[in-house]
Amino acid sequence: MNCSKAEKAGLTRGSFVEMAVCAITNRILTFKPHYENESFTEIWGIPVAGEMKTAFHENCSELSTFLIHRQSQDKMKGLIETFGCQAFNTWVTEGMPGDANEYAIAKASEAYFTNIFRFEFIQSEGNYGPYFYISTTVRQPITPFEEAALKAVKQIYEANQLGAGHCIDYRLIENEQLCLAMASSPDAAIEQQALSIPPKQLKGKS
Repeated sequence: MNCSKAEKAGLTRGSFVEMAVCAITNRILTFKPHYENESFTEIWGIPVAGEMKTAFHENCSELSTFLIHRQSQDKMKGLIETFGCQAFNTWVTEGMPGDANEYAIAKASEAYFTNIFRFEFIQSEGNYGPYFYISTTVRQPITPFEEAALKAVKQIYEANQLGAGHCIDYRLIENEQLCLAMASSPDAAIEQQALSIPPKQLKGKS
């Protein structure tokens, strides 16, 4: 299914989303027939603008997640590397206190909770015609709602560090476990997949 068909089927959520981000995780996933054992980045956050937000009242939103892949990952990685570079420069400016890596990680983490991230579909031209990737940019919060969203995602992040498990999609965890098992032992992967299938599918009432 291409983007046009997905949009007509009502499966898309707009061309962009702006959100306060609370979790970014890299996973190896398979979505046959197009993607097999490929790297994806799983992003969790609270939307503050875009179709993912406008479905809700202006003063509320919900914790949401999506995946990015390939060139979209590269674009986001470049932004994250910028955070790290800025943190290192600050460490030098402040007289190089403590361990450089620990300082850089702490400072770079602060960037997540002080910026609103914008993820947007961008059309480009390749060797095989037009294609889309997701660009990633950041900006400062503007409204009290955005400030509240940033405060909330920091609380979610800290709770996750203590094992709360707010930012978990068990379908992706199972998918990745199968991918890793297949990479180490195809027989083990087949056995694990069989165990994950319910012995009987119950048909719900209509």
